Parts: sequence; C-alpha cells; structure tokens
Amino acid sequence: MIGKEIVKMIIAITKMIEAKAANIAVETEYEKIRVKDFSKHVESKGLNMSEDTSSWPDDFEEDWE
Repeated sequence: MIGKEIVKMIIAITKMIEAKAANIAVETEYEKIRVKDFSKHVESKGLNMSEDTSSWPDDFEEDWE
C-alpha cells in the first residue's frame, strides 16, 4: 500500500522534473532569439554589439595600472 503510493510519488516527481527541464530549454531558446533581435535593433541604431570582447579586459586593466 505505502509502496504503491511511493511509486506514484516518484513517477509524479519525475514527470515534474521532465516538464521543468523542457520549460528551461524553451526559455533558453526564447532568450537567445530575444538577444539576437535586441542586437539587430541596437546595431541598426549604430551601436556595435559584436561578441568580440577580447580587447576589453586589456583596455580596462591598462586604465587601472
């Protein structure tokens, strides 16, 4: 009796975890699309949002030395 209830609870928790994982995957894709759209919008206004940030830390560190 208690064993059956525990099995049902484990199944329910497993389904909940699977649903949450699927939700996170969808939210991640949605946010990627939003970032791309935002980048296009900002770049069309003249601000470069390229992913090349390799020179930024060097410039920052030089200012503080």
